[in-house]
Amino acid sequence: MNPKFFKSSIIFILLILFTLSSSLQAQDKKMMPEDSLLYIAHSIIDSAKCKVLITVDDEGKPQARAMATFPVDKDMIVWLGTSTDSRKVKQIKNNPNVMVYYYDSDGHSYVSLAGEAELINNPKMKGKYWKKGWERYFQDREKDYILIKVITKRMEVCSYKHKLFWDESGKPAYLEF
Repeated sequence: MNPKFFKSSIIFILLILFTLSSSLQAQDKKMMPEDSLLYIAHSIIDSAKCKVLITVDDEGKPQARAMATFPVDKDMIVWLGTSTDSRKVKQIKNNPNVMVYYYDSDGHSYVSLAGEAELINNPKMKGKYWKKGWERYFQDREKDYILIKVITKRMEVCSYKHKLFWDESGKPAYLEF
């Protein structure tokens, strides 16, 4: 094979791949296949060191706190455990609109899950969503411990690691549930 032809062919193929890659990145991120976006979101959530629950107080102001979350299921339902007399429980009773925010600093990526929270006081579910060592925080699991179940309504994802950025209008990739 002619070396000049081979080199020209390689350059031509690389130009085509670059053009295709650029045009795909420029597309509206909401057009990304849902399963791909969910895969990326789960990847970010699994590696996130920072996990934050945001509730709304009586004055309509957001209140954020770091939380230990359980693995997010395939339907993007989030489970958290807390004290029955915590501020977040009172805030959820008054306004179930919450957000769970995951930030992976290594991948410069985040996922935010906006949804509605439910308080679950089912002994079987509390046994399922329990972490060893929590006995020191909840002496009586039946009385002192309650679950927060967040049903995701909207998910936003932004990731430098996965080359998933905002569109021209400043909106991140998202899914509505």
